[in-house]
Amino acid sequence: MKLISSEIEKKRSNNIRKIEKTNFDALVIGGGINGAVSTLALRSHGVNVGLFEKNDFASGVSQESSNLVWGGFKYLESYELKLVAELCHSRNRLARAYPSRLVEKRFLAALDETSPFAPWFASLGANAYWAFGQFATKRPRYRSPRTIKRLEPSVEVESLIGGIEYSDYLIVDNDSRFVIQMLVDSTDRGASVSNYMTVIEAERIKKKWHLKIRDEILGKEFETSSDVLVNTAGPEVSEICNMTQTQTESKLVFSKGVHLIVPKVTDSGRILAFFDETQRLFYVIPMGECSVIGTTDERVKQHEVHVSEEDKDFLIKEANRKLTLSKPLTSQDIIAERVGVRPLVIPKGGIDQDTDWTELSRRHAVETDRRHRMISVLGGKLSDCLNVGEEVVSALEDFGYKTSKPTNRWYGEPSEAEKSIFFHFAKKNKIDDDLIKELWRRHGSRSFDVVQKIAEDKAMGQTFSEKINYCPAELSVMKDFEFIYYLDDFMRRRTILGQTVSQTELEKDSGFTRLIEYLKK
Repeated sequence: MKLISSEIEKKRSNNIRKIEKTNFDALVIGGGINGAVSTLALRSHGVNVGLFEKNDFASGVSQESSNLVWGGFKYLESYELKLVAELCHSRNRLARAYPSRLVEKRFLAALDETSPFAPWFASLGANAYWAFGQFATKRPRYRSPRTIKRLEPSVEVESLIGGIEYSDYLIVDNDSRFVIQMLVDSTDRGASVSNYMTVIEAERIKKKWHLKIRDEILGKEFETSSDVLVNTAGPEVSEICNMTQTQTESKLVFSKGVHLIVPKVTDSGRILAFFDETQRLFYVIPMGECSVIGTTDERVKQHEVHVSEEDKDFLIKEANRKLTLSKPLTSQDIIAERVGVRPLVIPKGGIDQDTDWTELSRRHAVETDRRHRMISVLGGKLSDCLNVGEEVVSALEDFGYKTSKPTNRWYGEPSEAEKSIFFHFAKKNKIDDDLIKELWRRHGSRSFDVVQKIAEDKAMGQTFSEKINYCPAELSVMKDFEFIYYLDDFMRRRTILGQTVSQTELEKDSGFTRLIEYLKK
């Protein structure tokens, strides 16, 4: 459903005129996590940067993750110790920088006789992982079957021989919103970012990239230019290479992952981990008032994937095998689906064989082409995004560009001082404590605008319904700054409503109709 008004059309037309007159230092193609963090890092280092995404921001791989920010515990199995240390370091930086958006969660890994590791060995690994993470989280603990049953009554314990409990981090809202908040931060610092803009031609003429762009909302074509291109198209990196007549040394293979959102399995807030019948990790992860079960791990040739009936049957069967629920899960319990590919990097000279691809990690690669002034980012994951941003800045500097070092940290939430001022401002306007925290997490500095609107009109602070826990004041601010053009942009990526509330429930909810009307204004 389109949410386009004459005001929005005017705003986009003005933006096009501004872009046409600009020669950028760097243009980023692709609005997932790699594109978002590259744009934020470049702009924070004084680079005149723009970003184009042909669909909505974070609408590809970056909206289909497990919402976990972790240091790669599983990579200890293949002795990739340097990678684990790097990922843990990046995870810790993210957790410190985004304390309201990332929360530490306890993982409970339940092990039975078919699991690839004995509890004592897994416990050693968990403590090693804790050490690699510089002891930044709570200490791991061994858990007996009896203790597991007490802590998590929904876990089937008859076949268990023990388990371990350790910590990593979870994004409170969802992965796509985290990416979009990073892009909004980029625009606040002067970057030019646009969704629903397709790069249809890119040609290097007289030491500049000349691009033809199509605005998918207005149906208009226009041109702009840039000194450098940054290819962050995710699984479509090779397509941008083909268009620009460039190439990367590394290649990608794709692993399909499926998650299903079902009614809440556990009230504890823990993330439950098991090994499925293929010896791959299988999780039960909280999302709002629901649980996410998955994931699958299947080699695919193309990045366009869908959830099959076999995928659903497999995940439901595994969940019922590992859990003791009052009523077994069925396909009727599925509220929503998440499906995407993990782009796995095969470095130059690496082997692309089915027998080897499962050993590939989520390591990223940042490659440069000096002749064409092209930077390409392949692979990676949200946990490692800060390293990607910094490597892209370094790559631009290697081209001879002088960047400026930011006076403050280039990423992260607003300062504790600003947070304290907001909390005082919100309490002065009689905002509930729980809502204050939620507004800060969702909107950061723009929370001031939300509270100001509520102060002027108390009705603006009333949520649309019990299930739709957003108020008109929030929507007003989100519409102004978060590039919302379709209902799915809001329901699926700016919020988790489209994943945690079934379509049937939404259609019965009177607040949903009012929500749509408000978004269309």
